[in-house]
Amino acid sequence: MSTEAEAPTTLTEKRQDAFFNDALLFSAAFTAAVVLYAAVLLLGRVVGLEDVDLSWSDGLPDHLLVAGLVAGELFLLWNNGLRAGLRGHSIGMHRVGVRVVDRESGALLGAGRGIVRGLVQVVLLDLLLTALPFGLPTVLRTATPDAWHVGILAYVVLAVGLVLLVVPSLPNPADLLARSRVVEATGEDALLTPQRRTVVTVLEVVGVVGVLAVAASYVWFVWPVLHAPSLW
Repeated sequence: MSTEAEAPTTLTEKRQDAFFNDALLFSAAFTAAVVLYAAVLLLGRVVGLEDVDLSWSDGLPDHLLVAGLVAGELFLLWNNGLRAGLRGHSIGMHRVGVRVVDRESGALLGAGRGIVRGLVQVVLLDLLLTALPFGLPTVLRTATPDAWHVGILAYVVLAVGLVLLVVPSLPNPADLLARSRVVEATGEDALLTPQRRTVVTVLEVVGVVGVLAVAASYVWFVWPVLHAPSLW
């Protein structure tokens, strides 16, 4: 999370800071979904539904994780996709003062190309999570047949991500496919208001705490069967 004393100055630094803030907001959406899912399960147990299973050993951590990832990826599709296409910025971009625009004309992307941009990021994130040695039940893994799972793609995405971290000035794959670029924002609406920045900061803190709690519980649950995903 940025502070005024450490505010990014170059476009590359602002892009990195926007990415970081959007990632923290993703964690807030993740946490909200996990809490809601757990609350629904508990309510079901309270009202006496027989098919409500709160057993930790019967897949509850997987269910919580998938619920959080679904919500987080839907938020990513909206925030970095639809919102960025229609308004020119995700919340993280709005916080640091950058916009995403058409590569040639500088105009807004619109809903269609914005969704394409967001969808690319969703798919890349989901594939990247499969590279973790926990056998995570990611959204793609849960919603698609086993025959579609090509684990080597996760390592390709991981390699691309590492390159982008080492050379942050490179355009990300989402901007390449959406034919977009990130530029400095100008005008009265270039930055979030101080009040909205405060709200965003609170959401980010709550989100990080929630993700760490879920991650720790999931690692504890799968530790005995920890393994690297198959390349194929």
